[in-house]
Amino acid sequence: MQRFIFARIEAWLVLLIVILGVGGTILFGALVLATERDGAPPGGFRGALMTLAETPLNLKKLLVGRDNRLAVGTRRFGDKSGWHVADGTVGIPGEGYLLLARYDGTAQVTTVELVDLTDLKVRHRWQPDAPSLFAGVPDNAAYADKHNRRNFEAVHPLLLADGSLIVKDHHTPLFRIDRCGQPVWSEASQIYHHSTEMDAEGTLWVPVHLQPPKKEYGPDFVEDGLARVSADGKVLEVRSLVDIYRRHGLSGQLFGSAVYNNDPLHLNDIQPVLADGPYWKKGDLFLSTRHNSTVLLYRPSTDQIVWRRQGPWLGQHDVDILDDHRIRVFDNNALNRGNGPEVMGNNNILIYDFRDDSLSAPYSVAMVKNDVSTFSEGLDETTPAGNFLVEEENSGRVLILSAAGDLLAEYVNRSADGQIWTTSWSRPVSRADGDAALAAMAAAPPCSGI
Repeated sequence: MQRFIFARIEAWLVLLIVILGVGGTILFGALVLATERDGAPPGGFRGALMTLAETPLNLKKLLVGRDNRLAVGTRRFGDKSGWHVADGTVGIPGEGYLLLARYDGTAQVTTVELVDLTDLKVRHRWQPDAPSLFAGVPDNAAYADKHNRRNFEAVHPLLLADGSLIVKDHHTPLFRIDRCGQPVWSEASQIYHHSTEMDAEGTLWVPVHLQPPKKEYGPDFVEDGLARVSADGKVLEVRSLVDIYRRHGLSGQLFGSAVYNNDPLHLNDIQPVLADGPYWKKGDLFLSTRHNSTVLLYRPSTDQIVWRRQGPWLGQHDVDILDDHRIRVFDNNALNRGNGPEVMGNNNILIYDFRDDSLSAPYSVAMVKNDVSTFSEGLDETTPAGNFLVEEENSGRVLILSAAGDLLAEYVNRSADGQIWTTSWSRPVSRADGDAALAAMAAAPPCSGI
């Protein structure tokens, strides 16, 4: 054995092995890429190839012990799974629909479901096929790991009248998929992320990382921007939020530290103003930037920052307009003091009143009682019946609370194997809009394979 191990090997043989190894690696990578993009034949070969390609990832999961789609902080939920109605009935009377966005850990694919909140039944289900979405989309390192069904997440989907959805993951192109989950169009000129909202004109506002980012801002700088996109996928305008800050004398919020920060803003929500009010105008935009804990009101028509407030919210996500003088902010109450991310007790919901510059927290007791705690993401939205939705994205839980803060229903995104998986920014849908979309989908030809 010793003679075999220490035997001399000819240099030409070593070189041949290296050449064959490099060539084989390149060929294997090409086959995997073609397979993932539906360019290779299905069946046993396809499955075996992808299983082999995922070996390093599976080995990492075995050693590290956690899939990044698994929820965290879930021991609080005991053995709860699926929907649970607080009063033991089958649903919430008088409600509309919920567009429930979640990772289906049983099927191992991102899933969007239109749930009727009156009986908690799923009326339609979309499961976007990531390889089909990314077919023909230019390669980009920002979403190199999103091309497969397991990794792609449909973040904050938006339901359109024909039953199609606007979807994207964090840091991917923007897509429209039909009722069958198949692509209608893709828009890949920018890197889209976080919220998707429609304005009064029927166009979409979505946060982006500008492509290409300006080199003057430093290496690997994340240049946050605001993109307005039509429902048919045409980019109407893109504005750099970094440039807006600079034009308004706020460079200190970007570069005012001795330590370089390549992501000083982290835009996570754009909320369009749909009607004039005493403190804003139709077409204005409320913006939430997490990394400086700031909410601001921006007027695109005049390039004006009308109002800006930093804190008391910490690392907040989601700003909503309540009426003509109040906004509501989902306060993650989260920070990082060098020991990793932490929530300071619980999340909260803060209401700011423009009339008297006052803040209130009417749901603090409810948030503590229900132990709502998500370090990142998370949202709250008013439901069609005047209740409100709270989503703990990190923990895979959705709550429906009454206007008084009482728990009405709870959803825990648990798979068949008992694990809990993350949710992906769910959205209330009115009864009229949900019924219209369902009628349109029912009138259309059936989906192939369904």
